[in-house]
Amino acid sequence: MKKLFLYITVMLCALAGAAQQQNWYQVGFKISASFPTNRIYSVQNHYLSSLTAADFGAFFRAGKYVYGEVGFGYAFYKGDYTQHASDGSNMYEPARVELRHLQIPVKAVGNIPLTRSLSLLPFAGIIWQPVVKITGNDIGFDKNTVKTNSVLLTSGFDFKIGPIVLGVNYRYSLTRFFQNIEGKHPQYVNVCVGFQL
Repeated sequence: MKKLFLYITVMLCALAGAAQQQNWYQVGFKISASFPTNRIYSVQNHYLSSLTAADFGAFFRAGKYVYGEVGFGYAFYKGDYTQHASDGSNMYEPARVELRHLQIPVKAVGNIPLTRSLSLLPFAGIIWQPVVKITGNDIGFDKNTVKTNSVLLTSGFDFKIGPIVLGVNYRYSLTRFFQNIEGKHPQYVNVCVGFQL
């Protein structure tokens, strides 16, 4: 998996030189931090706290005023999971769980020039997010209990200032967190910074 990620990164870098002379396609890299907008993941009150979430990856855009974008990235979500009783107390001690995912985003991106060096890039699309690994834990979260393939809807906007990209977006999972437990769909606000050629 690491070799595949390295290969795709090298290929995108190879395209970057030509991208400097072409205005119809762009190559870039982003790193993002995510913040959950819900913390209860099931009707049995499986609860998440102390979440740390981030992702990084590369993307390729083609177009002039409206771009098609495809990317490849890696994401992790680490938090303390527990189950709450009806009075709100923990039924057991929180367990630290880390989930690692690949990410394949596909988006439509607009390009609205604001000044010579500043552009607004609104976008919408989907992210396919298969699980690569779930760390060992005391509460039995593994690939048999947690959804191993998630599809997220995303929309938001980036500001491109020269080669720098700053943005914010919202992500909503079409799939539940658990395989066989009725529950909520994870939602995130995502903040990113990147570099684009």
